Amino acid sequence: MPAPRRHPHFDDQGTLDWHTRWADAVETARREQKLVFIDMGRELCSQCRTLVQSVVPHPQIAPVLKERFVALAADADESEDEVLALAEHLEDAYMLPFVIFADPSGKFLGGSSGATNPLSFRRLIDSIGV
Repeated sequence: MPAPRRHPHFDDQGTLDWHTRWADAVETARREQKLVFIDMGRELCSQCRTLVQSVVPHPQIAPVLKERFVALAADADESEDEVLALAEHLEDAYMLPFVIFADPSGKFLGGSSGATNPLSFRRLIDSIGV
């Protein structure tokens, strides 16, 4: 089995296999019958770092993400059109990171913007009904 792809900016302690292109993430999600979890941020964002380094590997979050989602690290400065279209669904989104959940067809399922913690992140996952 190939080694997992690392997040391009932060160390998630080997939690997820990160894609950096929408098409690759969607192809994998279809093949594995999973949804897509998008972390849209940038390297110099401290809240983006916290999401990847503290929330994603948290014991109440990591198993759910691994089981149900394919991860996509989207650079806020160079985002693909498909990711930008999904981000437009986030109401009052003005602070990174943008967290977006979508199905493999590109349907927006939910998301948030700004700082998060494991409890609120888990509530968000649960609210999308997967």
